[in-house]
Amino acid sequence: MTHKPTSAEGNATGRYHHGDLRTALIDASVELVSTAGADGFTLKDASRIAGVSVAAPYRHFSDKSELLHEVTEVAFSKMGALMRKNVAGQELGTIESISTMGKTYVRFASENQSLFRLMCENHRGGPDINLEEVFKDHASGQNGKSLIDLLEIKNHDINNYALAQNAPNKGIACFSILLKSVATFLDRNGIDVQHTLKIATPMWTIVHGTAFLLIDHKFQNLTPSIDTDDIVERATRYFLKGLLLEYRETGHI
Repeated sequence: MTHKPTSAEGNATGRYHHGDLRTALIDASVELVSTAGADGFTLKDASRIAGVSVAAPYRHFSDKSELLHEVTEVAFSKMGALMRKNVAGQELGTIESISTMGKTYVRFASENQSLFRLMCENHRGGPDINLEEVFKDHASGQNGKSLIDLLEIKNHDINNYALAQNAPNKGIACFSILLKSVATFLDRNGIDVQHTLKIATPMWTIVHGTAFLLIDHKFQNLTPSIDTDDIVERATRYFLKGLLLEYRETGHI
């Protein structure tokens, strides 16, 4: 007997295979956002690319915002994987490795502009976390674990790190890679890791701002020969060396 695809399965030209509808729709949506942006994204187009009926997405997603949230999760996962790959072989918590993470962030934004814009805009529908409260609780020992334990300072395996693995969403998982790196930098320089979030946040703003200046063509209009790798490398070095100098002179952060 010849099998006839159901309306959800689509046809032979589609990418969908029975039992993997959700993944097929997410993959199709990543492709659509990457090529055409998120503004005109529709479930109908995602269904067409996946090779399924227009009703099929509603088996897994209530509306397009839920599907776009999954696209965001995929994008953050890709960025995090690139960060871990690019720092492999570098010593964790050094200016070099932290700079590499920043350069990876900017390159990802440049090479995946539509996805990056969606990542920065689409936080609705996903669980969030107040990192200030998390750090405060661990600094006071309320959770029975110190910040040293939370950030696994003695564990230099960036691929096996509970805070990233157990984060409520992939964006926080990605940021936690920077948190661990900054905490390791502080610890190796004799600075209390309770300052990790205070230091990591402005470092994120440096690379985030650089990324948007690049993809919005602001650099190209003013300084066409700009090298964003050089910007990130120098900014990271100036920031962290300035931090160490300030701490050694005043004893404060």
